[in-house]
Amino acid sequence: MALAALAVAALVAATVTFTNVTYWLINATKPPAMKYPGADTAVAGGKYVKVSYYYDSDKGINITRISIIGFTGDPTNYTSVIKVCNYYGTTSIQAQLVWRGQVANTGYEQYIKAFLVGRFSGSKFDSAGAVGFVGTTTYNTAGPYTIPPGACIDLGAHVRIDPAIPSSLANGKTVLGQYQIDIVMSLQ
Repeated sequence: MALAALAVAALVAATVTFTNVTYWLINATKPPAMKYPGADTAVAGGKYVKVSYYYDSDKGINITRISIIGFTGDPTNYTSVIKVCNYYGTTSIQAQLVWRGQVANTGYEQYIKAFLVGRFSGSKFDSAGAVGFVGTTTYNTAGPYTIPPGACIDLGAHVRIDPAIPSSLANGKTVLGQYQIDIVMSLQ
């Protein structure tokens, strides 16, 4: 009996190991979709909208930095802050905006009454919506937007600044808030 149990235990413990070799070849190309400065960056010599890029080596990602100016007391709309283009892809791309929230605390966020980013249709955001906030209400996703090969979409912004902001902060240079919005893209 003990011999039978030992034989069964030996069969259960037995494993077959073999190796199948695979080689992984890594190549590089430009991503199918890329971001470019929109038409609003040329208005007034780029005084109100600026777009720049940098590589964050700690996180290993490219970051697009967008700076916009809101006018105190007046809702300010920009319809083409950045363009998301599918110049290098051979199939359509789906792009979705995802609100990640505040990146750093400036201490002046209370003067920003609304900040939204999305695709405009006329003077309003299109049916896919926008991400950002109005007062205490947050909008977390917008899209998806379909971008065919060779095409671009414009993303705009709406910002509303409290008219009671101290004049020392309404100088066009003081950063009132810093927020992260991801553009998540997938191939169709």
